[in-house]
Amino acid sequence: MGWWKRKKKEVEQTVDPKEALRQLKRSKKGLSREETAQIVGVVIEQIDELRKQIAVSQKEYEAVTSYLTDLQKIERMTEDKRQTVNDAARNILNLTKERVKYQNSTDRIPMAKYRAMERYEKEIPDVLKNIYEQEQYREMIYSDLRQLEGERGVVEYEREAAQDKKIFLKNLAFGGGFLVVLLFITLLIMNLVTGADMLLPLLLVLCFAAGITAYIAVAAAQSKKILKESDYKLNRVIQLTNKIKIKLVNCTNALEYVYEKYQVESYRELSELWEKYVRTKDEERRYRKSTELLEHYNRTLMDTLFGEEVKDAEIWLYQAEALLDEKEMVEVRHHLNIRRQKIRERLEFNNGQLALCEEELSQIAKGNGAYADLVAEIATEHGISL
Repeated sequence: MGWWKRKKKEVEQTVDPKEALRQLKRSKKGLSREETAQIVGVVIEQIDELRKQIAVSQKEYEAVTSYLTDLQKIERMTEDKRQTVNDAARNILNLTKERVKYQNSTDRIPMAKYRAMERYEKEIPDVLKNIYEQEQYREMIYSDLRQLEGERGVVEYEREAAQDKKIFLKNLAFGGGFLVVLLFITLLIMNLVTGADMLLPLLLVLCFAAGITAYIAVAAAQSKKILKESDYKLNRVIQLTNKIKIKLVNCTNALEYVYEKYQVESYRELSELWEKYVRTKDEERRYRKSTELLEHYNRTLMDTLFGEEVKDAEIWLYQAEALLDEKEMVEVRHHLNIRRQKIRERLEFNNGQLALCEEELSQIAKGNGAYADLVAEIATEHGISL
């Protein structure tokens, strides 16, 4: 035997197996011992491969036959047993859909933020309320500041108008005084030159001067009063603005601390984050619950099927829909029948090929009687009887 193996390796280097087989088909006589060993080795390899394929096909055929037998057992169940199976299958389908929906969800909170929310879970409801109130208070402060800025603008406008009027009155006083003096001089010169009576014009000039003086006095008093009131109002607005700005700073600092702590930028963001956390936590709770229920209904289904001597009960966990839908069950049966038919055809083909290969060995032994012992020895080693 050792000699044959050594010789086989040597022959493989010089003899092409396909060419050897072609020679064998042309003539099975007159082959050398090396050629005979080479050809037998090729046929043996084919036989070994065919046996492996036949073994696999037989195993598949038995499995498919077992599936079909299980299917028949399920269809022959009593009504109460079948109802138990259907209820379990229905619950398995529903729970599986829920779990797939949860697993494929894209609206879940990121894990890092989930852990942060989990850490502050007890305090967040109160924090949300506080942030909302603080943000409302900050908006009220901004509103007050805008109102004060408006009042400050009005006061500054009134103050500026009073100052402009004060300058106007000063100019009016100089201009009016100059005009009255000019008129007096003019009237006096006319009186000296013409000797005309200028008493009435002089009285009119005096009345004009008195009117201007009275107007300037009253307007100046009003402007002074407006300036005084404007200064008071402006100081008051500035004081209120400073106080409100201090409140704004304190409020903003408090909010920024909370924002930094919870890694958010507003009440709205924290509220949405909290809602997602609550929803995610509820989904996780339901997912864990569905896992327990799914395991329960899986056990129920398998125990019921095992009780009816169904061999491969586990496979029905993954095709529970067929237990509820007659069309699906027909489709499963049809698929199994087609599969079994193809396996049967493959078995028949491989068995035919195996018979041909064994016949080929017999022909080699008969055609080369001098090496019949060698062929028989190699065939026997591989469990082939000639």
